[in-house]
Amino acid sequence: MKNKIQKTEKGISAFNTIYNIGIIFAILKLINYLQWTLKLIRKWEIPEEPFFSKVNLIDKNIEISVTSYLVFALAYIIIFGFIILGLYQLNKTTKLFIEKKIFQEEISFAFKKAGKSFLTFTYGTLIIDIVFLAWARTSSRVIDLLSTELLVFLILGYLMFFLSDVFKKGTNIQSENDLTI
Repeated sequence: MKNKIQKTEKGISAFNTIYNIGIIFAILKLINYLQWTLKLIRKWEIPEEPFFSKVNLIDKNIEISVTSYLVFALAYIIIFGFIILGLYQLNKTTKLFIEKKIFQEEISFAFKKAGKSFLTFTYGTLIIDIVFLAWARTSSRVIDLLSTELLVFLILGYLMFFLSDVFKKGTNIQSENDLTI
């Protein structure tokens, strides 16, 4: 029994480490996006650093207004915030596990919210990039917009929905067992 508790504590500790790294990564990337956007606003011209979209406009004679870049940048910043929201929901589930609230509806809801957040980021980023492609009228392929980051969050989002269903069914079984006893 003591060994099982130690393994659980190690797992929670490992998750907290990954969670903190994820939050730091997300915040640093968000700061980078904000800095680019603030440079755009301050000078009202496109900064020298490349725009953070996956749409490649380098070496192409495509004119896009500063206002359009600002709209796309703000959309990216808002969508990227969903990663932080999803990570927060996952951290909420860890706290509930620590409190030994395993088969509770709260855990199922938290996993579902995390899944929605990750999928909102994935599809939102993809949609923004496709609209940006169309706006720029470039001949780039949509398949080039897929990245490892998007695929990871797509898988993670659907995994969260799966875990939400598992814990929801576990909650139903737990309540049936409590009624039987």
